[in-house]
This record gives sequence, C-alpha cells and structure tokens, in this order.
Amino acid sequence: MKKGHWGKINEKWFCKVFSVLAALIFALLFYYCLGGRGVNTENIQDEYITLQKDSILWNLLLLGAFIGILYFYGKAEKFFLQKKRRNILLAVLCVLAVLFGVYWVRTTCTYPQGDQEYILMHARSFHSGDFSALEDGGYLSVYPQQLGMVTLLRILRVFFGDREYIVFQYLTAVMLPLIIVSGTKVVRYISGDHVRAELFYLLFVFTCFPMYAYTPFVYGDLISLEVGMTAVWALLSCMEHFRGWKLIWLGTAMGLMVILRENMLILAIAMGIVVMIKLICDPVRRRHLLGMGIAMILGIICFQSMIELTYYNVRDREADAIPAAAFVVMGLNDDYERPGWSNWYNINLFFECDRDAEKTTRRAMEDLKSYISLYKSDPSYMVDFFTRKMLTQWNAPMYQCIVMNCGVIGDQGRIARNIYGQGILFKWIDHYMKVFQLTLYSAILFLLIARRRDEESIEKHVLLIAVVGGFLFSLIWEAKTRYIFPYLLMQLPYMAVGVNEILKIMEARMSRTKQVV
Repeated sequence: MKKGHWGKINEKWFCKVFSVLAALIFALLFYYCLGGRGVNTENIQDEYITLQKDSILWNLLLLGAFIGILYFYGKAEKFFLQKKRRNILLAVLCVLAVLFGVYWVRTTCTYPQGDQEYILMHARSFHSGDFSALEDGGYLSVYPQQLGMVTLLRILRVFFGDREYIVFQYLTAVMLPLIIVSGTKVVRYISGDHVRAELFYLLFVFTCFPMYAYTPFVYGDLISLEVGMTAVWALLSCMEHFRGWKLIWLGTAMGLMVILRENMLILAIAMGIVVMIKLICDPVRRRHLLGMGIAMILGIICFQSMIELTYYNVRDREADAIPAAAFVVMGLNDDYERPGWSNWYNINLFFECDRDAEKTTRRAMEDLKSYISLYKSDPSYMVDFFTRKMLTQWNAPMYQCIVMNCGVIGDQGRIARNIYGQGILFKWIDHYMKVFQLTLYSAILFLLIARRRDEESIEKHVLLIAVVGGFLFSLIWEAKTRYIFPYLLMQLPYMAVGVNEILKIMEARMSRTKQVV
C-alpha cells in the first residue's frame, strides 16, 4: 500500500536521524577496533578484559584481504539465484550448526557456575518445595528477573530429572536454526532479497564461533536471542504480509524472550519504536500496526503475569529487589582499573540499607551526584573512563565465550582441550574473530553511510536500533563483555548487507575503469 507524501517524508527523516547517530557510534567502534582489542588472560578463571594494542596497518591489510576473499566467495551467487537452492543451503547449514552445537556441548563437559549455578540450585529447591530463595533477602527476591529461567529449568526437571541443565544446553544448541533462519529472513527483507547478501550472512552466522561457544551456558543470553530473532522475523513478516495469526506468533515470541532475559526489553523497545513511528507515518495501515503493538505489549504482560501467578502464594510480596539505581552507580566505579565492572556495590549497598529499595535508591543517587561532580571537575577522566568501559565490552572479539563457560567437570574432547588451553586452534579462531569484528564494524558503518539518502523504511533498522540502544545502555549499566554478545548476532544481517554494498561500489568503479581503458 502506498503511503502519503507527508508520511514518506517523516519516516525518511526518522531513518536519516537514526543513521547519523548509528554511523557515529560505528565509526567510533571501528576506529578503536583498528588499534587494539580486549582479551582475557591465559587463566580462563579470570573474566576481566585486558586491553592491548594492535597494528593499525596490519589490521587494515587483514581487512582488505578478507574483503578480497569475500569478493570471490560472492561469485557463488550465480549458482544460488534460484531461491530453492538457497533454501537447501540454509537447511544444510542449520543441520550442521545443530550438529556442531550438540558436539560442542558434549565435548566441553561444562557445569553451571556463578549465577548459572544459583538459578539451577534454586530451580531444584523449588521442585522439592523449598521456596526460601523468595523470602526477604533471598537470591530470587533480590534478583526476581531470574524467575523465568528458573521456571524453564523446573519444567525440564520434571521430564529429565538431574540432567535438566544438560538438556537445557542441548536445547539451546538445537534452537540455533532460529537465529540462522530468522537472520536470513531479515537479510532478505532489508536487502530486497539480494542473493549475495544472503550468502554472506549464511557464511558469517555459520562461522561465528561465540554463537556455538555459548550453547553450554545455562542462562538466558543465547536462548532468549533465539526466540527474540523469531520475534523480529514475525514483526517484518507482519509488515510485509499482515495476517491475524501472525500476531499470536509475534506476541508469544515477545513474551518469551523477555522472561528468559530481562535485557531483551531493549530489543522489545526497539520493535516498539518501529511500530510507533510507522503508526505516525503510515495512516493507511494504522489498524494493522495498532494490532501489532497491542500483541507485543500483551505478549510481554501475559508471560510476566504467568510468572507472577506461579509464585504468588510463595513469594514475600513485601520483599524488595535491588533497584536499578544501584546497578547504574556500580557501572561508574573504576576499582582495580576495571571500569564499570562488578565490585558488589549494588548488593552491599542494598543490605547496608536493610534491603529497603527506597533507601537504597536515595543512597545510590547521592553517590551518583558525587560521580557527576567528579566528571564535571575532570572531563578528561570522564572521557577516558567511558572509553575504557566501552572497549572492554565492545572490542573483545571472543565476547568472553570461553571464560564464561569454564566450569569443566569431565574429560574434554581434543578440540575443546586445545581451545580451552589456548592452543593453536584457539589462536586461529581468535585471529579470525578479530578480522570478523573489523569487518562487522566497517561494513555496518559503510552501509549506514552508503544508504543514508535512500532508506525510507524504519523497520529495516529494527535490529540496529536495538544495538544502538544496547550500546548506550552498556555505558551506564554494569559492564561485562558477555552482555554485548547478543548484539553481535543482531548485527550480522547488516554486516552481510554492508559487505555486499562495499563490493557493489568496488565493482562499479572497476567497471568504469575498464570502460575508460
């Protein structure tokens, strides 16, 4: 359906404003990615990121060489012009991804640790009738956002007993095709079904090692994104061909992704922004868009209500959770040169304030004012602090995928031992992921610049809106590279389209050069 001229201009304006903001962020990320990287130490028990310098010239050479390889890889598009062949390739890669994911879970032999172990322990306690974790000061009272994952583990325990965490790991591996298929649908939508862009995406997502390395992680980071990518697919599908039944798909995926990981609210907000802008700028489809917005909101409310009702009779409703202000202030600490990383400020302050959320918020706001005064008196320190905080999260190519899964309880397979021991295979993967990250940021930056005047559909930016939101959120919240991992996979469709745009420009210039000669 055609939109009115007024709507077109306004939607295009929103796209331009967003593209400028996103381009500035990706220019910053690419600049710092060229000159260094964040790494974990050889001690896989040490989660903290260390920053090291790289050769800018060498990284540029690697980036150019990789783009050259992709140019020849892209020649395969002639064979895959038929969508049937691409769908077969998609199916084959989905099967291979599941096989490797399952193999990785089996060969790494990891056991949940840290927060993973806490939610597993409390899921088992709940199963046996012990709900003390929901009492005032209990783990799940303090961190109620974990109840979705606890509930899923309880359901798995009903069917699989003490092996529920292993089944969860395999479930996460088996669900990898949701990311691959959904991402492919996104690429087809934003690229106008460009064959080469789709082939690039399939290559990038299939060779993205951190995606496989997080399959043993008994937490919501990967599984929530697997569901979240299907929510984005549902949104774009509704935009393309609206059907009433798709609202159920959209609402269900939205609700599930948020209860599995609360930070997925950032993706939900990005989707909500898209729908809101379309409502403003596209009056012709307003009824359909309103239905989509309602389905998204109801999906989140319904699943949250289900969790609330499940624990209504066993939960201490007067018990407070740690307020957001405490996490924000903790994200401003610079202890041990670990900018914004956990120093237990939030939990310590909460218990100092007798587990009173209002009192904790007041104390946190006082500390926040102190930090603001410090930044005002020393702006150079503020820039240095937030730069280091950004780099330890957004410039670590392995995204903590090994260190976050280092609780090994069995004899690992040969490949896993080499990677966990930082052998030759690990070094090759680490180097590849560095080039991968360079290509990621440069391709998206190029895409934003190249299409700054052409893009008129805000929904094509939906995943990038979430990435930008995640970037801004990461600057104020507790720092951890793992928190950025879901945004890596959200960026891959744009990485693929961006590389395709780079090659189109290169081919056009090569063609003009030949004509002149």
